[in-house]
Amino acid sequence: MKMKIIIIIGALLALLTVNSSANTKNENNKVCTGFAKWTKEGEFKIIRSNCITEKEYQARLKAKDYLCTYYQKSIWKESERAYGKKQYKWAEGSLEKIKALKDEGKSLCDAGKLKEGEAKLREAIKIISHTRMN
Repeated sequence: MKMKIIIIIGALLALLTVNSSANTKNENNKVCTGFAKWTKEGEFKIIRSNCITEKEYQARLKAKDYLCTYYQKSIWKESERAYGKKQYKWAEGSLEKIKALKDEGKSLCDAGKLKEGEAKLREAIKIISHTRMN
């Protein structure tokens, strides 16, 4: 029994050592997001791709307007693009209210009133999150 435990612990330590050495930081490593698919000809083609370094990613996360930008993208995904519109059972007038709140929040963010803009955008997201899905 003791031998099994020692073998398991040894294997875990070896696995963690290999994993940590594979995760060494390199400032030039890029992280890419995007969409790719196989074509009829059998070629793997990248349709959309956005690659940034870890340093650029951290800078974006720490930007003062990060939440304004994030909330606007989230609202667009859920209520403005075709897939989002089909995904929910929208109450009458809710899409118009969401759009108005998003526009108001965006203009406040653009004017430098980030907290007020974020509050308007969160209000729009709250409407979306309380809407039934199809």
